[in-house]
Amino acid sequence: MKHIRISALLGATLLAVSSLASAQFGGLAGALGGGKGVTAEQIVKKYVGGTQSVMKADATMLAAFGLKEESDKAALEAQNLTEGATKDSLQGASKMQSENSKLLEEKMKGKKVAMDDASKQRFTEGLIDLSKGVIQYVGMSKDVGSFKPSVTALGASANSALFIAQNLPSSIKAVGSTLKVAIDFAKNNNIPLPKEASDATALL
Repeated sequence: MKHIRISALLGATLLAVSSLASAQFGGLAGALGGGKGVTAEQIVKKYVGGTQSVMKADATMLAAFGLKEESDKAALEAQNLTEGATKDSLQGASKMQSENSKLLEEKMKGKKVAMDDASKQRFTEGLIDLSKGVIQYVGMSKDVGSFKPSVTALGASANSALFIAQNLPSSIKAVGSTLKVAIDFAKNNNIPLPKEASDATALL
């Protein structure tokens, strides 16, 4: 009987210690961004989706201006960018995206350009993808703002997510600027504006 009581007491003590440890480590994980918060992988996946939309837009709009070589490079970069992109690949995509935006803005700013109907259609398609990219970037801002690496996400994904957190504001600003220039260009050249363009500019 005495043995049974001791065993029961020991079991209750172990259960209490186990519960306390679980609570302590759970609190630690929460403080470090674990638990129910957004993960590094989710951040990277969303950013890659937005970047693919923007680079697809770049490729289509560059093609509308007859810049085939630059268009092909942008299309290939978008295709090669994956959901598990590393920091280096994201930096490479960001650099190309910046170069494409600069080239497109030079082509569009304050100019009227002779375009056939097929080129105008391409430009409109590019506007749709560019608008989607802006919407995707802005939509993930809240997640990125609250992101902290968890104890289980200290590898390549966390590095990529931290890069995204640091660069997302400037990405939104740059892509938003290109979108506004593209909308003005479309208006000046009788190019149809898609609904997505209005949806995106409303978020900027």
